[in-house]
Amino acid sequence: MVNEDILSKSTIGVRRLKDRKELLILGKYNLPTAISLLGLFFSFGAIIFSFTHYFNYAIVCLIFSGLSDFFDGFIARKLDLSEEERSFGTQIDSLIDIVSFGISPILFFLNLGLTHRYDLGLFFIYLSCAAIRLAHFNIHGINESKRAKYFTGLPVTYAALIFPLVYVMETFVENLTFVVIVRTTFVIVSILFITKIPTPKPSGVFYVIFPLIAVLLTFYFLSTPDSISR
Repeated sequence: MVNEDILSKSTIGVRRLKDRKELLILGKYNLPTAISLLGLFFSFGAIIFSFTHYFNYAIVCLIFSGLSDFFDGFIARKLDLSEEERSFGTQIDSLIDIVSFGISPILFFLNLGLTHRYDLGLFFIYLSCAAIRLAHFNIHGINESKRAKYFTGLPVTYAALIFPLVYVMETFVENLTFVVIVRTTFVIVSILFITKIPTPKPSGVFYVIFPLIAVLLTFYFLSTPDSISR
């Protein structure tokens, strides 16, 4: 009887300690969350390198923030997470995404020299469309992703692949042509973010293709001279 009382008190004590930890520390901590935060780390690096004009390092960080976002959801779907953990993961992922694929590309090209008032207006429109896209996903995307093979609109993560490919052209075209290409890309991507068009969900071989392209682009950028701001 005494042993049962001790065991009961011990169990209650453990539960209270666990409850106190949950009260003291906000958030849900698991592997997908860690990968999402890793993506935020790369996005922070992209911003810092952009301001210090290490543009090749910045674009590589953007690529790896995309890879982090690409795989945190993939891993989350493989794990047996609670509903609260999944909800928390969705929210923190969206907050990080607006930094990684909304603000980060803007600051990259802003520091590269696209500072005309038209560019600033275009950047704001792009950022607004990215925010709208993420808000839509937070409301509808979870249910859609469970039964559909397509996303509605272009996921913001694709910016981590589109803008590095655009930046590759900087070496091969004249300055004015490159600026036109960048501006056109921002317009097209902004429209695709908020247009109700089906975008195939990544599956199968795409989980090999994206990392392969990322590695090739990383090797290219790290082996070529940095661009000079315009």
